[in-house]
Amino acid sequence: MKKVRWGMIGCGAIAPKFFNSMKRVEDGEVVAAASKSILRAKRFGRKTGLEQVYGRYEEMLDREKLDAVYIANSHNFHFETAKLCLERGVSVLVEKSFTRNAKEAEALIALAREKNIFLMEAMWTRFNPAIVKLRELLADGTIGEPEHLQAAFCIQMNPLSPKMLPWNRMYNPHLAGGALLDLGVYAVSFARMIFDQSPSRISSSSKMAWTGVDATSEYIFDYPGEKRAELISSFREERTCEALITGSDGIIRVPDFMHPSRLVVSRPGRAVENLDIEPDRLNDGQRGFQHEIREVHRCLTEGLIESPSMPLDETLEIMQTMDALRAQWGMKYPGE
Repeated sequence: MKKVRWGMIGCGAIAPKFFNSMKRVEDGEVVAAASKSILRAKRFGRKTGLEQVYGRYEEMLDREKLDAVYIANSHNFHFETAKLCLERGVSVLVEKSFTRNAKEAEALIALAREKNIFLMEAMWTRFNPAIVKLRELLADGTIGEPEHLQAAFCIQMNPLSPKMLPWNRMYNPHLAGGALLDLGVYAVSFARMIFDQSPSRISSSSKMAWTGVDATSEYIFDYPGEKRAELISSFREERTCEALITGSDGIIRVPDFMHPSRLVVSRPGRAVENLDIEPDRLNDGQRGFQHEIREVHRCLTEGLIESPSMPLDETLEIMQTMDALRAQWGMKYPGE
Protein backbone atom coordinates (compact mmCIF):
# COMPACT_ATOMS: atom_id res chain seq x y z
CA MET A 1 0.00 0.00 0.00
CA LYS A 2 1.37 3.40 -1.00
CA LYS A 3 1.15 5.67 2.00
CA VAL A 4 0.34 9.37 2.01
CA ARG A 5 3.55 11.17 2.99
CA TRP A 6 2.95 13.96 5.50
CA GLY A 7 5.14 16.79 6.64
CA MET A 8 4.41 18.79 9.77
CA ILE A 9 5.04 22.49 10.32
CA GLY A 10 5.07 23.56 13.94
CA CYS A 11 6.42 21.36 16.74
CA GLY A 12 4.49 22.70 19.71
CA ALA A 13 2.10 21.00 22.11
CA ILE A 14 -0.46 19.88 19.54
CA ALA A 15 2.05 18.34 17.12
CA PRO A 16 2.69 15.09 19.07
CA LYS A 17 -1.07 14.44 19.21
CA PHE A 18 -1.27 14.57 15.43
CA PHE A 19 1.87 12.47 15.07
CA ASN A 20 0.54 9.79 17.44
CA SER A 21 -2.86 9.79 15.77
CA MET A 22 -1.19 9.00 12.45
CA LYS A 23 -0.19 5.64 13.92
CA ARG A 24 -3.86 4.67 13.78
CA VAL A 25 -4.12 5.48 10.07
CA GLU A 26 -3.03 2.58 7.87
CA ASP A 27 -2.33 4.53 4.68
CA GLY A 28 -0.43 7.52 6.03
CA GLU A 29 2.88 8.39 7.68
CA VAL A 30 4.65 11.48 8.97
CA VAL A 31 8.04 11.58 7.28
CA ALA A 32 9.33 15.01 8.34
CA ALA A 33 8.68 17.98 10.59
CA ALA A 34 9.87 21.57 10.60
CA SER A 35 10.02 24.40 13.10
CA LYS A 36 11.49 27.87 12.99
CA SER A 37 13.60 26.64 15.91
CA ILE A 38 15.90 23.76 15.02
CA LEU A 39 16.22 23.01 18.74
CA ARG A 40 12.45 22.61 19.03
CA ALA A 41 12.41 20.47 15.89
CA LYS A 42 15.15 18.21 17.25
CA ARG A 43 13.35 17.93 20.58
CA PHE A 44 10.22 16.87 18.71
CA GLY A 45 12.28 14.33 16.77
CA ARG A 46 13.68 12.83 19.96
CA LYS A 47 10.23 12.66 21.53
CA THR A 48 8.58 10.95 18.57
CA GLY A 49 11.46 9.06 16.97
CA LEU A 50 11.10 11.08 13.76
CA GLU A 51 14.48 11.33 12.05
CA GLN A 52 13.92 14.04 9.45
CA VAL A 53 13.49 17.41 11.18
CA TYR A 54 14.29 20.87 9.88
CA GLY A 55 14.83 24.39 11.19
CA ARG A 56 13.37 26.00 8.06
CA TYR A 57 9.99 25.28 6.48
CA GLU A 58 11.32 25.86 2.98
CA GLU A 59 14.09 23.32 3.47
CA MET A 60 11.62 20.58 4.39
CA LEU A 61 9.33 21.43 1.47
CA ASP A 62 12.24 21.47 -0.98
CA ARG A 63 13.95 18.29 0.23
CA GLU A 64 11.03 16.01 1.04
CA LYS A 65 8.54 14.51 -1.40
CA LEU A 66 5.35 15.32 0.46
CA ASP A 67 1.73 14.63 -0.39
CA ALA A 68 0.32 16.80 2.39
CA VAL A 69 1.40 19.16 5.15
CA TYR A 70 -0.21 19.64 8.55
CA ILE A 71 0.22 23.20 9.80
CA ALA A 72 0.29 23.52 13.59
CA ASN A 73 2.18 26.74 14.31
CA SER A 74 0.49 29.73 15.98
CA HIS A 75 -2.55 31.38 14.38
CA ASN A 76 -0.69 34.45 13.19
CA PHE A 77 1.54 32.32 10.95
CA HIS A 78 -1.16 30.08 9.41
CA PHE A 79 -1.72 32.27 6.37
CA GLU A 80 1.88 32.68 5.27
CA THR A 81 2.74 29.04 6.03
CA ALA A 82 -0.25 27.59 4.17
CA LYS A 83 0.46 29.93 1.27
CA LEU A 84 4.06 28.68 1.16
CA CYS A 85 2.84 25.09 0.85
CA LEU A 86 0.12 25.79 -1.71
CA GLU A 87 2.56 27.69 -3.91
CA ARG A 88 4.70 24.53 -3.96
CA GLY A 89 1.73 22.42 -4.96
CA VAL A 90 1.36 20.56 -1.65
CA SER A 91 -2.04 19.77 -0.12
CA VAL A 92 -2.63 21.46 3.23
CA LEU A 93 -4.46 20.73 6.47
CA VAL A 94 -4.47 23.92 8.57
CA GLU A 95 -5.06 23.75 12.31
CA LYS A 96 -7.92 25.86 13.63
CA SER A 97 -8.41 28.65 13.74
CA PHE A 98 -7.82 28.63 10.01
CA THR A 99 -6.23 32.10 9.93
CA ARG A 100 -6.28 35.30 11.98
CA ASN A 101 -9.19 36.75 10.03
CA ALA A 102 -11.54 36.29 7.10
CA LYS A 103 -9.38 38.34 4.70
CA GLU A 104 -6.51 35.88 5.09
CA ALA A 105 -8.88 32.91 4.84
CA GLU A 106 -10.41 34.23 1.64
CA ALA A 107 -6.98 34.68 0.05
CA LEU A 108 -5.89 31.13 0.93
CA ILE A 109 -9.11 29.63 -0.39
CA ALA A 110 -8.79 31.56 -3.64
CA LEU A 111 -5.19 30.37 -4.08
CA ALA A 112 -6.07 26.73 -3.43
CA ARG A 113 -8.94 26.86 -5.91
CA GLU A 114 -6.81 28.63 -8.49
CA LYS A 115 -4.11 25.96 -8.22
CA ASN A 116 -6.61 23.11 -7.81
CA ILE A 117 -4.94 21.92 -4.58
CA PHE A 118 -6.60 20.37 -1.56
CA LEU A 119 -7.05 22.63 1.47
CA MET A 120 -8.98 22.02 4.70
CA GLU A 121 -9.39 23.47 8.17
CA ALA A 122 -8.39 20.92 10.81
CA MET A 123 -11.67 21.07 12.74
CA TRP A 124 -11.02 17.57 14.02
CA THR A 125 -14.17 17.39 16.14
CA ARG A 126 -16.27 17.53 12.97
CA PHE A 127 -15.08 14.01 12.10
CA ASN A 128 -15.50 12.42 15.53
CA PRO A 129 -17.83 9.37 15.19
CA ALA A 130 -20.25 10.79 17.77
CA ILE A 131 -20.52 14.07 15.85
CA VAL A 132 -21.01 12.16 12.60
CA LYS A 133 -23.85 10.28 14.31
CA LEU A 134 -25.26 13.55 15.66
CA ARG A 135 -25.45 14.99 12.15
CA GLU A 136 -27.25 11.85 10.99
CA LEU A 137 -29.80 12.17 13.79
CA LEU A 138 -30.44 15.81 12.96
CA ALA A 139 -30.75 15.08 9.24
CA ASP A 140 -33.26 12.30 10.02
CA GLY A 141 -35.39 14.71 12.06
CA THR A 142 -34.91 12.78 15.31
CA ILE A 143 -35.66 15.89 17.39
CA GLY A 144 -37.42 17.83 14.67
CA GLU A 145 -36.04 21.22 13.68
CA PRO A 146 -33.12 22.46 15.84
CA GLU A 147 -34.25 25.62 17.61
CA HIS A 148 -31.78 26.31 20.40
CA LEU A 149 -28.16 25.47 21.16
CA GLN A 150 -26.13 25.90 24.31
CA ALA A 151 -22.43 25.04 24.19
CA ALA A 152 -19.45 25.82 26.40
CA PHE A 153 -15.73 25.21 26.06
CA CYS A 154 -14.08 26.68 29.14
CA ILE A 155 -10.88 25.62 30.89
CA GLN A 156 -8.79 26.94 33.75
CA MET A 157 -5.54 27.00 31.83
CA ASN A 158 -3.23 27.85 34.70
CA PRO A 159 -3.89 28.81 38.31
CA LEU A 160 -1.02 31.30 38.29
CA SER A 161 -1.52 34.95 37.56
CA PRO A 162 -1.42 35.73 33.82
CA LYS A 163 1.24 38.32 34.56
CA MET A 164 3.52 35.43 35.42
CA LEU A 165 2.95 33.89 31.99
CA PRO A 166 4.03 36.53 29.48
CA TRP A 167 5.36 33.85 27.14
CA ASN A 168 2.09 31.93 26.88
CA ARG A 169 0.61 32.11 23.39
CA MET A 170 -2.96 32.32 24.73
CA TYR A 171 -2.21 35.75 26.19
CA ASN A 172 -0.10 36.97 23.29
CA PRO A 173 -1.83 39.27 20.75
CA HIS A 174 1.18 39.00 18.43
CA LEU A 175 0.43 35.26 18.16
CA ALA A 176 -3.30 35.95 17.64
CA GLY A 177 -4.09 34.65 21.10
CA GLY A 178 -7.29 34.75 23.09
CA ALA A 179 -10.14 32.40 23.95
CA LEU A 180 -12.12 32.99 20.76
CA LEU A 181 -9.60 31.82 18.16
CA ASP A 182 -8.31 28.92 20.23
CA LEU A 183 -11.40 27.63 22.06
CA GLY A 184 -14.43 29.59 20.93
CA VAL A 185 -13.86 28.54 17.34
CA TYR A 186 -15.09 25.06 18.28
CA ALA A 187 -18.39 26.40 19.57
CA VAL A 188 -18.80 28.81 16.64
CA SER A 189 -18.14 25.98 14.18
CA PHE A 190 -20.53 23.72 16.10
CA ALA A 191 -23.31 26.30 15.83
CA ARG A 192 -22.63 26.71 12.10
CA MET A 193 -22.95 22.93 11.74
CA ILE A 194 -26.17 22.67 13.76
CA PHE A 195 -28.06 25.51 12.08
CA ASP A 196 -26.41 25.15 8.66
CA GLN A 197 -26.06 28.90 8.24
CA SER A 198 -24.35 31.93 9.69
CA PRO A 199 -26.21 33.97 12.31
CA SER A 200 -28.37 36.86 11.17
CA ARG A 201 -27.65 38.79 14.37
CA ILE A 202 -24.70 38.61 16.75
CA SER A 203 -24.42 39.96 20.28
CA SER A 204 -21.48 39.27 22.56
CA SER A 205 -19.42 40.27 25.55
CA SER A 206 -15.83 39.65 26.62
CA LYS A 207 -13.56 39.81 29.63
CA MET A 208 -10.17 40.93 28.42
CA ALA A 209 -6.84 39.67 29.70
CA TRP A 210 -4.16 42.14 30.70
CA THR A 211 -2.58 41.74 27.26
CA GLY A 212 -5.69 42.90 25.38
CA VAL A 213 -7.02 39.52 24.18
CA ASP A 214 -10.25 37.90 25.34
CA ALA A 215 -9.79 35.57 28.31
CA THR A 216 -13.52 34.78 28.45
CA SER A 217 -16.07 35.58 25.76
CA GLU A 218 -19.77 34.90 25.33
CA TYR A 219 -21.72 34.91 22.08
CA ILE A 220 -25.42 34.92 21.29
CA PHE A 221 -26.31 34.09 17.70
CA ASP A 222 -29.83 34.64 16.37
CA TYR A 223 -31.13 32.95 13.24
CA PRO A 224 -34.30 33.27 11.17
CA GLY A 225 -37.34 31.60 12.73
CA GLU A 226 -36.41 32.68 16.29
CA LYS A 227 -33.59 30.13 16.52
CA ARG A 228 -30.70 30.91 18.86
CA ALA A 229 -27.25 29.71 19.95
CA GLU A 230 -25.78 30.70 23.32
CA LEU A 231 -22.04 30.00 23.47
CA ILE A 232 -19.15 30.68 25.82
CA SER A 233 -15.41 30.05 25.78
CA SER A 234 -12.69 30.80 28.29
CA PHE A 235 -9.17 29.88 29.31
CA ARG A 236 -9.66 31.41 32.78
CA GLU A 237 -12.92 29.78 33.92
CA GLU A 238 -13.71 26.09 34.34
CA ARG A 239 -17.17 24.99 33.17
CA THR A 240 -18.85 21.78 32.09
CA CYS A 241 -17.93 21.21 28.47
CA GLU A 242 -21.12 20.05 26.83
CA ALA A 243 -23.63 20.98 24.16
CA LEU A 244 -27.42 20.92 24.45
CA ILE A 245 -29.48 20.99 21.27
CA THR A 246 -33.19 21.65 21.69
CA GLY A 247 -35.42 20.81 18.76
CA SER A 248 -39.12 21.10 18.05
CA ASP A 249 -39.59 17.41 18.98
CA GLY A 250 -36.87 16.67 21.53
CA ILE A 251 -33.43 17.32 22.93
CA ILE A 252 -29.96 15.92 22.24
CA ARG A 253 -27.29 16.37 24.89
CA VAL A 254 -23.65 15.97 23.91
CA PRO A 255 -21.57 15.40 27.05
CA ASP A 256 -17.98 16.56 26.65
CA PHE A 257 -18.76 17.87 23.18
CA MET A 258 -15.05 18.37 22.51
CA HIS A 259 -14.35 14.62 22.90
CA PRO A 260 -17.80 13.02 22.72
CA SER A 261 -18.39 9.29 22.89
CA ARG A 262 -22.06 9.44 23.93
CA LEU A 263 -25.26 11.16 22.85
CA VAL A 264 -28.33 11.45 25.09
CA VAL A 265 -31.62 11.74 23.20
CA SER A 266 -34.79 12.83 25.02
CA ARG A 267 -38.18 12.93 23.29
CA PRO A 268 -41.68 13.42 24.73
CA GLY A 269 -43.40 10.14 25.56
CA ARG A 270 -40.28 8.03 24.99
CA ALA A 271 -37.59 6.59 27.18
CA VAL A 272 -34.32 8.51 27.24
CA GLU A 273 -31.81 6.98 24.81
CA ASN A 274 -28.12 6.82 25.68
CA LEU A 275 -26.21 6.23 22.48
CA ASP A 276 -22.70 5.07 23.28
CA ILE A 277 -20.41 5.68 20.34
CA GLU A 278 -16.93 4.47 21.14
CA PRO A 279 -14.37 6.57 19.27
CA ASP A 280 -11.25 5.10 17.74
CA ARG A 281 -8.77 6.14 20.40
CA LEU A 282 -5.08 5.82 21.09
CA ASN A 283 -3.73 3.24 23.52
CA ASP A 284 -3.34 5.88 26.22
CA GLY A 285 -7.02 6.74 25.97
CA GLN A 286 -6.41 10.05 24.24
CA ARG A 287 -8.78 10.62 21.37
CA GLY A 288 -6.84 11.72 18.36
CA PHE A 289 -7.00 13.30 14.96
CA GLN A 290 -7.14 10.07 12.96
CA HIS A 291 -10.67 10.71 11.69
CA GLU A 292 -9.80 14.02 10.03
CA ILE A 293 -6.62 12.46 8.63
CA ARG A 294 -8.68 9.70 7.02
CA GLU A 295 -10.96 12.35 5.52
CA VAL A 296 -7.97 14.09 3.95
CA HIS A 297 -6.78 10.77 2.51
CA ARG A 298 -10.26 10.02 1.14
CA CYS A 299 -10.43 13.42 -0.55
CA LEU A 300 -6.94 13.05 -2.06
CA THR A 301 -7.81 9.57 -3.36
CA GLU A 302 -11.01 10.84 -4.96
CA GLY A 303 -9.35 13.93 -6.41
CA LEU A 304 -11.31 16.41 -4.28
CA ILE A 305 -9.80 19.78 -3.43
CA GLU A 306 -12.01 20.31 -0.37
CA SER A 307 -13.96 18.21 2.08
CA PRO A 308 -17.77 18.07 1.79
CA SER A 309 -17.88 17.74 5.60
CA MET A 310 -15.70 20.81 6.25
CA PRO A 311 -16.08 22.90 3.08
CA LEU A 312 -13.99 25.99 2.56
CA ASP A 313 -16.96 28.32 2.20
CA GLU A 314 -18.08 27.25 5.66
CA THR A 315 -14.61 27.85 7.07
CA LEU A 316 -14.73 31.35 5.58
CA GLU A 317 -18.13 32.01 7.17
CA ILE A 318 -16.79 30.93 10.56
CA MET A 319 -13.86 33.33 10.21
CA GLN A 320 -16.27 36.13 9.20
CA THR A 321 -18.38 35.45 12.29
CA MET A 322 -15.30 35.60 14.53
CA ASP A 323 -14.23 38.84 12.85
CA ALA A 324 -17.65 40.28 13.69
CA LEU A 325 -17.26 39.22 17.32
CA ARG A 326 -13.82 40.79 17.65
CA ALA A 327 -15.11 43.98 16.02
CA GLN A 328 -17.73 44.26 18.77
CA TRP A 329 -14.93 44.19 21.35
CA GLY A 330 -12.61 46.48 19.41
CA MET A 331 -10.03 43.70 19.44
CA LYS A 332 -7.44 43.76 16.67
CA TYR A 333 -4.23 41.81 16.33
CA PRO A 334 -0.94 43.53 15.48
CA GLY A 335 -0.51 43.68 11.71
CA GLU A 336 -4.20 43.52 10.87
